[in-house]
Amino acid sequence: MLAVRKSQVLQDEEGLLPRLLGDAWRRLHPSVQARFAHEPEQPILYDGVMETVHCSRAGWLFAQLTRLIGNPLTPRRGQNVPMQVRLTRREGGGVWWQRTYGFARPFTVVSAKRENARGQLCEYVGLGFGMRLRAYEKEGALHFTSERYFWELAGVQIPLPHWLSPGETHVSHTDLGGGAFLFTIAMDHRQLGRTFYQTGIFRQAL
Repeated sequence: MLAVRKSQVLQDEEGLLPRLLGDAWRRLHPSVQARFAHEPEQPILYDGVMETVHCSRAGWLFAQLTRLIGNPLTPRRGQNVPMQVRLTRREGGGVWWQRTYGFARPFTVVSAKRENARGQLCEYVGLGFGMRLRAYEKEGALHFTSERYFWELAGVQIPLPHWLSPGETHVSHTDLGGGAFLFTIAMDHRQLGRTFYQTGIFRQAL
């Protein structure tokens, strides 16, 4: 994992997350800061194993429906599923996240994190669909929660009804020391309950 001292990370605060988090950025674990301080100049690979990959029946249905806009959701289930995550800089700003699940038939999810015209952090999937995110720090870990799903047309974000989404998304990135970190994602729908849950441990590929 990147061996960046805290003092070095704090000097590199031109990235989107440091700006959005403000003083909370300094409370993040130094290794978390190193991973999110700025957009990658070169592709970065992380290898790991998802201890749990789960979706409910409703989650499976959401995953099938969203195939029309790419593959933003994983319709499969499994234990100890190998995964590789590839980060690349997005032209015009932002970061592409490509997650490949090592099922018998590999499944890839692609999204892009970038700021919108109002300077808000958003995650985009396909055909202008995405979600507005709130980033915050808790006990040194980095958290993201979805505030609203939307469809963006000509730079204007049209809010989608909550019931039409897979649920509120909560992602956490917790450093475990020794170059490892825990990644967890959960989606909870107001009427349908938990639709998706995944958690696993990752390290930067050599």
